[in-house]
Amino acid sequence: MVDHIFPVLIGDKRYSKEFQTAERFAAHWQRVLAQHYGHSHGTCCCPGRGDRKLAIKPRAGTYHLARFPLTGYEHANECRFYAPAPEHSGMKGYDKGVVEEGDDGQLRIRLARGIRILPAREAADDSEPAPSRPGARKPAMTLLGLLHLLWQESRLNTWYPAMAGKRNALVVGSALRRAAERVATDRLTIADVLLVPARKDGKGALANQRVAAQALERKRRLVVVAPLARYDAQKHGDGLEKLPLSWPFGMPTLYLQKGQWGRVHQSFRQELSAWMRGDTVMAIAHVEMKAGAKSAYGKILDIALMHLSEQWIPLDSGFEAVIESKLRAEGRAFEKPMRFDADEDCVFPDFWLLDVDAKFPMEVFGMGTPEYLQRKADKVNHYNSEYGPTAWWSWNAYRDPRGLQIPDFPLADRR
Repeated sequence: MVDHIFPVLIGDKRYSKEFQTAERFAAHWQRVLAQHYGHSHGTCCCPGRGDRKLAIKPRAGTYHLARFPLTGYEHANECRFYAPAPEHSGMKGYDKGVVEEGDDGQLRIRLARGIRILPAREAADDSEPAPSRPGARKPAMTLLGLLHLLWQESRLNTWYPAMAGKRNALVVGSALRRAAERVATDRLTIADVLLVPARKDGKGALANQRVAAQALERKRRLVVVAPLARYDAQKHGDGLEKLPLSWPFGMPTLYLQKGQWGRVHQSFRQELSAWMRGDTVMAIAHVEMKAGAKSAYGKILDIALMHLSEQWIPLDSGFEAVIESKLRAEGRAFEKPMRFDADEDCVFPDFWLLDVDAKFPMEVFGMGTPEYLQRKADKVNHYNSEYGPTAWWSWNAYRDPRGLQIPDFPLADRR
């Protein structure tokens, strides 16, 4: 499982998970942290690789532990302090300063469109930038990049067999809201403007209402993340006026602008095809609140979509879906690295296998165009050089589209 709490060393003493978390030890644990604050650090005892240093930080009158900046990859994947190395995902495609990790463990990001509504004289610079040239690092994070970041920070791109049956839209929404509290931009956290799936008349719906009301009052743009509602050909045609979402309780009605849904079809053709087949597709929308005659409503500024498996793992293709399903069926632990806003030539695997001795790259090759074959050759050279010819796995789905010759996965390390 993920977010596991391991013992820590502070000074010459080892403190157990129970001592860190049990209510009866809370006052003593705070005294330990206070005594060492400012002149000592902790060490995480997870089975990771590296120093795994932990800083002692004050927050709202109490103390807590935080990983040192840019050391998340030193921790074990199941550790609460784990974060993937930027080079293991599309995160490496951003320019310096787009994503920064603070001493308190909070991520500070630069969005292409801010979450504060600026005065007219300043608003000219507050829009999605023109596409950068291929291969160039991205100067800001798009809406889709933000969805990928929240998914990664929620650890929803990671799968362990013990997670089976424990994910649904409400669980995912709660995980996203917790992750959004650790992501900041424009001197706000994303949680300050986030709406997520909620149960009718529940606490989540009340939280959505409060966030939406504050957005209207304080001139903030909302970030709405929820699955598209089940596809209905009669309701969801070309003339769609409102964004259809599942579990939208506490959210304002979200109105599409003229021609916007057609542009979504152009940009996210594969995701919408999956939606029409009955698969789960997550939507993220940037929304500006408006005061209506009867009630406030949301004007959608931008939309991005992400295809998900039945266990909420992101998928980039139908062939990836085959491997994701096979990995789960065989009881394997794996991670789906997020693309963020990286170009196609940015090299990282389709999956990381986690239950072997070291992270194990997995690639699905699904096309045969000359450009794709060149990228494939570049990837093969990279993996052979970086990991060795026998320390990564691949399936040529283009030559085996029915999946009759999928190579066996490497054996799991059951220690």
